[in-house]
Amino acid sequence: MKKNPKKKTQLSSTPKLVSFVGRSNSGKTTLLTKIIPLLKKQGLSIGTIKNTHHDVEFDVPGKDSWKYRDSGSDRTLVSSGKKIAIFAESNYQSSLNELAATWFDDMDLVISEGFKNEKCLKIEVVRSANNKSPLYQESIFEIDAIVTDIALDTTLPTFHFDELDSIVNWICKTLSLPCQ
Repeated sequence: MKKNPKKKTQLSSTPKLVSFVGRSNSGKTTLLTKIIPLLKKQGLSIGTIKNTHHDVEFDVPGKDSWKYRDSGSDRTLVSSGKKIAIFAESNYQSSLNELAATWFDDMDLVISEGFKNEKCLKIEVVRSANNKSPLYQESIFEIDAIVTDIALDTTLPTFHFDELDSIVNWICKTLSLPCQ
């Protein structure tokens, strides 16, 4: 994989990580689709990782890449000149840090959705319509900030869904990212 020629100097060998976590249907994906373009405007290279507990089929049965995997290939790469996809079998759940270091080592920032039990910067998304208990109330999740549409009793940095620039600035400052 070709390295990004505009790669910014990082303090560690793995990319910086921020994970957006929260109960299902809290608006994590919607929020991320608004945050990512703002981080890109800061001159950052961004990678994304989605964690799911569902058994997702990534390759189309009957296609050549599926046939290779079905016949026993442990990893298949499909290249079209403009896009690359890798399909691989895994015997264990990789950690967010392992995934980021393996697949996104040339990125300034990796944003994940999920991975609430991982050790990284975590922003919880809490929506009133969801009517579910927030994760930040359970210390095992180690939440660092919250994006919400309700008043919460917490000392954590808290942002409203429409404070996108403030969220981006907080991420940049907290992770010491080379934002413009």
